[in-house]
Amino acid sequence: MPVLLIAEREFRTYVATLSFWLSLAVAPVLAGAALLFSGGGPVQPLLVSIQGGNAQLVHSASLALEEASRLEGKSIVIGQGGATLTLVQPAPRTLETTFSDGFPLSPVARAMVDHVIERDMARNQLRDQGQMRDAPAASFAAVREKQVGAGPAEMDVAHLSRLATMIMLWLTLTGSLGMLLQAVARERANRALESLLASARGWEIVAGKLLGVGAVSLLILITWLGSAAFFSAFRASDAGLVSAALADFARPLTLLRDALIYVCAFGFYGAATLVLGAMARDSASAQNVARPLFLLLLAAFFIALATPAGAPSWLTYVPPLTPFLLLVNSAGNVAVMSQVILLAILIAASGSMMLLAARLLAVAPQSYHIFKTSPPKTQPLV
Repeated sequence: MPVLLIAEREFRTYVATLSFWLSLAVAPVLAGAALLFSGGGPVQPLLVSIQGGNAQLVHSASLALEEASRLEGKSIVIGQGGATLTLVQPAPRTLETTFSDGFPLSPVARAMVDHVIERDMARNQLRDQGQMRDAPAASFAAVREKQVGAGPAEMDVAHLSRLATMIMLWLTLTGSLGMLLQAVARERANRALESLLASARGWEIVAGKLLGVGAVSLLILITWLGSAAFFSAFRASDAGLVSAALADFARPLTLLRDALIYVCAFGFYGAATLVLGAMARDSASAQNVARPLFLLLLAAFFIALATPAGAPSWLTYVPPLTPFLLLVNSAGNVAVMSQVILLAILIAASGSMMLLAARLLAVAPQSYHIFKTSPPKTQPLV
């Protein structure tokens, strides 16, 4: 079948190069280095001071902080300076806790500290009253965290992981489109396209080149994502921000969704690249014609990079931006039906551009208006 033969030739052409194997080796090296240098060393103690409250409350808060920090793989030292936990009793049976900005505990761990202090307050009150087996602890004490100001926003690790995925897929896509553009320009330049057209139809050439270069691109992508997923399985809970961002790569359904989005993105931009490449007569003109497409890719990258976490904007429904904005949003942020419709639009647009590229391949590039030149003027014979 001509499609498979053309695809195999394109695949072998790029797999046989040294740059291909170097690109495959980069991913495991970077993923391993990220985990090696992002943490895993000795846990540095964090200084925390407790202000306010009586001796019993301070002792209870100290024990609660140490227990919560151990659960999060951290080491807290109670002393003077550093982060601050303030204890205020507005009423005899009520306590307000105020954690300073940048306190080295997560919201869940801070809630656990409040719960432990509340439990200890209830026990102390019951012991003092000699009613250890009577009323429940909740009726004797209430501890709540006082929210003061907005403070600096915490790093959204999940969104950071999505951005890392988008960047990885964008880099793979950009490199693959360059290979695809040169594959078409090469056929034009060495006049091998005429031989191909004699034995294969235009759509078979287009499909074969997309499959061949797409297989190379997918192999690189699988290596990149697979390396991230492999190393994320061995990450420690306290290995740092980079390893926490890699946690998203360990979810099979997320990887499957990302791969599907990438395939649709490659089909869309690959078909557009073939349309532009079919209009070129050599490598230099192919790069000039495709420059607006790569500028569009660059714009899509920065738009996706600047998109905040949360519900996607209306820009998601612009086909050139769709795959990147879907990647920076988790599956739960976009309705399933909306994702299906958006990907279906990309597939339909890809099919239309593939048909256009098949027609343009059979036409000499000199027939296009953008390549037309005036015939040379001849001097009259004297």
